[in-house]
Amino acid sequence: MFNLIYTNTMNQENLDYLKERLKYSGFDESLGTQLEKKLKAGEENFTLPLKMEVEGRNMDMQLHFGKSAVSDRYFFNKYDVSLSNANPSIEPKTHTFYANQGVTVKEAFNLMEGRAVMKNLLNAEKEPYKAWLQLDLGVKEQNGNFKMEQYHENYGYDVKKVLENLPIKEAFDPNKADWLLKAVQKGNQYPVTMQKDGKEEIMYVEANPKFKSVNVYDSQMRTVKTNELTLDNVVKEPDESKKKARMIPETPQVPKASKGKRV
Repeated sequence: MFNLIYTNTMNQENLDYLKERLKYSGFDESLGTQLEKKLKAGEENFTLPLKMEVEGRNMDMQLHFGKSAVSDRYFFNKYDVSLSNANPSIEPKTHTFYANQGVTVKEAFNLMEGRAVMKNLLNAEKEPYKAWLQLDLGVKEQNGNFKMEQYHENYGYDVKKVLENLPIKEAFDPNKADWLLKAVQKGNQYPVTMQKDGKEEIMYVEANPKFKSVNVYDSQMRTVKTNELTLDNVVKEPDESKKKARMIPETPQVPKASKGKRV
């Protein structure tokens, strides 16, 4: 009787841990029911399919789980991603992300779009370090993954300093500057206010660790040269009538399984 209670408690703790891990990584919470069934079935290894939508693009994923060789605990090992192309005539991009990389669903999307993401990682000696990750979308390795580039702290890329050197209006508000930094570190293209040709415009910035810079785009996502930007009045708040930036969703959406529609 005691062993049964102990086993049930351990199984529930394992389930709760995995559900929390998936939630933190940005996966839909509906996976919890499927996960519980698989754990009760006791399979050594299993996968769970999931389809989510990020910025209007479909991400088809297969999440891989495995049972420990020395206990009854299960672990989340990796997930395969197939990302639809904006041009439907082009084949989807595919890549596998491993659990120890700590890459969330939104970060996976950003990486597969070619943008860089800063992560806290562990080296072979289990020592923590920070590095920017970026996929080389032009190079596929033998395992079918895109080549993953890493730009370590000693590479000398300080995105905060680079952003501070740009005439970004939001950079002069501590709270907005903090949001900006965190968003860019997650690989997002983040909307900011700058002036070009004497007119205030919404621009988008993204990290570029390879060249120790940031990429800047206008509202039509055309590249903007940073020497064309100015900032005349850093304390003036933008007028309500100014063009508003598109929102950058932090949480991907999941199509309703019954109808196949977006949430």
